[in-house]
Amino acid sequence: MRKAISSLKRIDIRMYYLFIKYVCLLDFAAVRTLLSVFLVRFSAPPGYKPQIFYDGKPHVELLAFPPCDNPVVSIIIPAFNQWDYTISCLRSIRANTERIAYEVIVADDGSTDETGNILDHVANIKLVRNERNLQFLQSCNNAARHAAGRYILFLNNDTNVQKDWLLHLLAPAEVDETVGIVGPKLVYPDGRLQEAGGIVWRDGSAWNYGWFDDPEKPAYNFGREVDYVSGACLLVRRDLWEKAGGFDERFAPAYYEDTDLAFQARKLGYRVMYQPESVVVHFEGVSSGTDINAGIKCHQKINKHKFVGKWRRVLVKEHFERGRNLALAIDRGECARVELRRERPLI
Repeated sequence: MRKAISSLKRIDIRMYYLFIKYVCLLDFAAVRTLLSVFLVRFSAPPGYKPQIFYDGKPHVELLAFPPCDNPVVSIIIPAFNQWDYTISCLRSIRANTERIAYEVIVADDGSTDETGNILDHVANIKLVRNERNLQFLQSCNNAARHAAGRYILFLNNDTNVQKDWLLHLLAPAEVDETVGIVGPKLVYPDGRLQEAGGIVWRDGSAWNYGWFDDPEKPAYNFGREVDYVSGACLLVRRDLWEKAGGFDERFAPAYYEDTDLAFQARKLGYRVMYQPESVVVHFEGVSSGTDINAGIKCHQKINKHKFVGKWRRVLVKEHFERGRNLALAIDRGECARVELRRERPLI
């Protein structure tokens, strides 16, 4: 009994919410998928243990990045307060990034904590301080104007990157010019998987593939083309970013801007790739909370409707009904497209 209770505690409340929601909608395909996920999540915790730099302490020792006049990658970290998370993110970058010329740009969105004094603690970074609080999307767009790299990488301040993360993340785009966006394997601090690439269903809803599972399972450890990757860590070619016009500001202040950019990339002839060799810890919910009915998080529902309105034809033509053909939906390969052509209704 104790073991069963312990297992229940490991199941995120969102899974219960989704289960009840799909039962009420009589979406039995989605219910069937969630039931299989339930069974997986009751297994023992994964053996993988990521390197965690965040310890809840407001570190103020001097941190120096290597000077870089000609960066390949510009790492943009949007920050609004949360100095303890921001400094742990920076410490992880400094410790685990090698063999790539990079610059760090911190976009301070009107912080009132120690973030405002970041240049007293961190050397050789660019600081873009917004005159007013622009919130996530517009702050990212503004900071990107100061980027000098051939690639722009957006990284949440509530992340801890793992060894050689950037080297691996850059590799797919460096060897294939059709790759426009690359995302890493995202994990929780306890080692559980947060996302191994994202799936977008025909109704515009999105699933984080492999959520809360063991990140070392083979299913999550091969690179593949995906519908989208999370904006918590997103590498994009500078030329693609400029052609797309940055994040579409109709999705301000946040949510669905990363998914929209992935759709824009495909429209422009680029591919979106998941790279499992790059691993990033994401302390999900720190920046925007977890309640979809309050604060900035409520825009997740609002922006879903905007997204569907913008991409309705693509969703109908190229995406599966929610919860169906999961094994094919995780990979935008030709086999998935063939199956989709069979499934798509005549409209």
